[in-house]
Amino acid sequence: MHYESFEPEDFATDAFFCSWVLHPTPEAELFWLDWLRNNPSKTRDIELARQMVLLASSDEGAMPGSETIERIWQGIEDGKSRKTVMFGNRVLWLKVAAAVILLLVAFGGYFYRQSQGHIYHTAFGESRRVLLPDGSLVTLNANSSLRVADRWGRRTEREVWLEGEAFFSVSKLKKAGHAVKFTVHTHDLNVEVRGTEFNVNTRQDQTRVVLSEGLVHLQLNDRSAKEIQMKPGDLVDFSRNRQQLRMRHLPDASPMYSWKNNRWTLNDASLAEIAVLIRETYGVTVNIETDSLKKQTVNGVVPTDNMGDLLSALESILPITITHEEQRVTIRGRPN
Repeated sequence: MHYESFEPEDFATDAFFCSWVLHPTPEAELFWLDWLRNNPSKTRDIELARQMVLLASSDEGAMPGSETIERIWQGIEDGKSRKTVMFGNRVLWLKVAAAVILLLVAFGGYFYRQSQGHIYHTAFGESRRVLLPDGSLVTLNANSSLRVADRWGRRTEREVWLEGEAFFSVSKLKKAGHAVKFTVHTHDLNVEVRGTEFNVNTRQDQTRVVLSEGLVHLQLNDRSAKEIQMKPGDLVDFSRNRQQLRMRHLPDASPMYSWKNNRWTLNDASLAEIAVLIRETYGVTVNIETDSLKKQTVNGVVPTDNMGDLLSALESILPITITHEEQRVTIRGRPN
């Protein structure tokens, strides 16, 4: 299928696309996210098409009146074909859906029923990609949650609240010629950007921010603290228990967020540190038999698609034996 030539209405009437929007599978998620990465200029078209499908399949709320629709449609580019799409016994004119959505986009009021004050969750061992109405892509790590602000796009800034860990690829957005700020709120601080890529981790009673590209402003919740400006490769740690902030520069920051590609890149990571990652990601208790084993370090890339493959990879790297029984993982030294 040559999706490169598709308009929003074409996507919205494509069976494979509709299936992805309404009943996503890992295979479909992989296909469309890879396709978007290779065709970034189609991000807005994909989002418009998603809105059409969601609007057409929703039974919530009243449809706009005919006068509103006509007024909306006058501002839409001429030549859009009228197409219909069937969801069960319900038929909606996609022209109407497109008109509603495009007008809201034009005025900055993105219509995204699922994200109006919506909270996205991931379970242990699960990651999830969330495409926000402005085209920003959020990859949510296991055991995490992301809350999107009510009235998204109608405020002077875009706001989300994070618990856990997520990687953000934020699209630039302007209103009345001014860049619209995108803010990630955590328990400890606020991350403010206009358009950039960065990772935020709020685990272990601290917030860690790693910048991949662009420019980031950090402001501690204690507003008396000085604002911090980050550059690509910078890492900031703030411990709420110690009320201590540390900042350092990494020659290569990518291992800090390699998790979003279903792998961990380990550079001299101790087995004790890896045990913490396993517990946070998969929700199991990890017991390491001896203190000397806890200090064993690992270098390499290990898969994280499922815990079984991860544990097998660790056994192949280190002289250890790992047993997994229900919610408990035990790591022992391997006899010589």
